[in-house]
Amino acid sequence: MQDSLHLYFDGLSHPLRLTGCADLTDDFPTLFPYRDYREGEHDDDPVILIQLEAGKYHLSTSWLDNTVSYTDKVDVLCDLIAKLAVARSFTDLEALYLHAAAVEMNGRVVVFPSQYRAGKSFLTACLLAKGHRYVGDDIVPLALDSCKVRSPGVSPRLRLPLPDTTDETSRQFIERHTALAGKRYAYLELEPELMVDSSELLDMGAFVLLEREKGAQAHLEELPVATVFQQLIKQNFAREVDGSRILSTLTQAVSNAQCIKLRYDRADEAVSLLTDHFASWPSQANILEFESGSPGLLSNVPGANAPEANVLEASSDECFIRDERVQKIRIEGENFLASSDGKAIYHLNQVGSGIWELLSEPTSKELIISTLETAFPGTEKSIIDQDVTTILDRFQSTQLISHWLNTQHNMSYKHK
Repeated sequence: MQDSLHLYFDGLSHPLRLTGCADLTDDFPTLFPYRDYREGEHDDDPVILIQLEAGKYHLSTSWLDNTVSYTDKVDVLCDLIAKLAVARSFTDLEALYLHAAAVEMNGRVVVFPSQYRAGKSFLTACLLAKGHRYVGDDIVPLALDSCKVRSPGVSPRLRLPLPDTTDETSRQFIERHTALAGKRYAYLELEPELMVDSSELLDMGAFVLLEREKGAQAHLEELPVATVFQQLIKQNFAREVDGSRILSTLTQAVSNAQCIKLRYDRADEAVSLLTDHFASWPSQANILEFESGSPGLLSNVPGANAPEANVLEASSDECFIRDERVQKIRIEGENFLASSDGKAIYHLNQVGSGIWELLSEPTSKELIISTLETAFPGTEKSIIDQDVTTILDRFQSTQLISHWLNTQHNMSYKHK
């Protein structure tokens, strides 16, 4: 039987178990510079298990059924770091874990939400080469309610090979700090002065969405807050955190931050542009509206106001009403809902937003359809009927609305 090593990481009640591969810990000081783990006693229920057999590392977790196998040591360590972040998100109910990179610039944090092959990790390394402090390159914890940013305490990772356009300063910095490299990834070991300590809490400064395009000259443009808000909802993993707290925290975060898109090709040009742009931090506040089950007019439907719903006039009609416990946030004309149980967040399109406002009072499907016919006179009734049916079905299946049964002798709510 192979010997096993059990390592307990801060914030996790169950350990990482290494079976037949305890030598992986030789690289832990590089990967986890704050040494937030300790060796402990045997545990039959490890949160993550890595076992070495026949030259392959097999990684499994307590929350997934499948096992993933690797031959490259750096690859399995990379997956381990990702799984540790997910495990911590299950138990850390005071933070949102954003899939993003981040650096400190002039006293505040600039966050680069994850977008496929946009170069966030490489750009982060190039910013470090210019003296900006490192927060994270893949995971960024955001404290709930206060919206302060902290470091996850993991060293930066780069995808290999480096781009051909890498400037000499960045290339030398990366080569000098590379402490662990595999076929696809490399990890950097940084001096303490280049790292934000894991105990520090920093103010949010900006969210920058990256768009990498070959040959593009680096430039910045302001983004709608709602665009960034949607991206952050997609890129956070906080399965155990109440949805209303997620909405509230992200609302506060984007309201206090600049929201920008960076289009670029060369990282050195992007670094210069970002450094100049964030040389100072102007005071700002984006205007957001927070609602909780509040009535209102039909939003986002041009030329239409919500008529008063007279349920008693059509007492035999099947009516619906929205759940008063559902919370809504409106950002620059975009609406987001947090389910009554706090476990899901939904983005409403134009028609969905209008229907949601109509459902502030008991309203029948027929009345909703007739209202939208008035609002969109050029649209065929069959299309409106189909859209209304789809949206009401979605609202019911996610328990955002309830049936309102109104008969001559009885009126009651009935959840489907």
